[in-house]
Amino acid sequence: MLLLLLYVVITCVVAVVLVKLIDKFLPAKARVFVSAALWIICFGLAYLIYASVMKPIEFKQEKEARYEIAVKKMLDIKKLQTGYKSVHGKYADTFEELVKFVETGEFEIISRKDTAVIDAAKNAAFGIKVGADGVGGFFKDEVIITKLGTVKVKDSLFKNSDRYKRLNVVKVGDFEVPVIMKTNVVPRNDMNISVFQATIDKNALLKDLDQELVKQENKVESIDEINGDKIILGSLEEVTLTGNWPKKYGNNE
Repeated sequence: MLLLLLYVVITCVVAVVLVKLIDKFLPAKARVFVSAALWIICFGLAYLIYASVMKPIEFKQEKEARYEIAVKKMLDIKKLQTGYKSVHGKYADTFEELVKFVETGEFEIISRKDTAVIDAAKNAAFGIKVGADGVGGFFKDEVIITKLGTVKVKDSLFKNSDRYKRLNVVKVGDFEVPVIMKTNVVPRNDMNISVFQATIDKNALLKDLDQELVKQENKVESIDEINGDKIILGSLEEVTLTGNWPKKYGNNE
């Protein structure tokens, strides 16, 4: 903003100097027309300077607003995919599966209690005989899991909202940008682990904005910005659920 004010002040000073020179050296009849033309030119230059300074500022504001919407969409996908995996043991391959899961699925409500019980096998191996209280013998830790009931997925994750039906697109003004989701299996320690990745094309998200600034945005490298030409959640090669956005756009744990 200080740079903008400086440009405007310089333009005004130049205009005043030109007007003074015209008053001093031009005939009276020509002064009015030349002065008016110069003032129009100066105001035009001031506007062009203002527009050139404001363009990246307005781009940044609009870009960040759209990124925030896109990241919220990604966080909804992450929440739903995590819930889907807790029930099915893997991530959903399609958005249709996720929608069906929300509308028909249930989560089990369980209680977990850590307790110590008599380790009969170890006592027998060491020839230890103990009574019902187990005093003098070995104990082992166990987790007792008790099923308390169930809760519908929709009530748990999207109560009073149907936004889960539109997780496959980000709506911006009068156009929609698709969210691309893929799944894979990654081998780790003799296990096949389910992974997924969701991506949103930044070029599509910013397609109606200044394209030179969009090109610069795709090349940005900063811990405070979304690097590259896509907003990415998860990975098809690594076991991770993090995204490539900074925390200012949303939680990235």
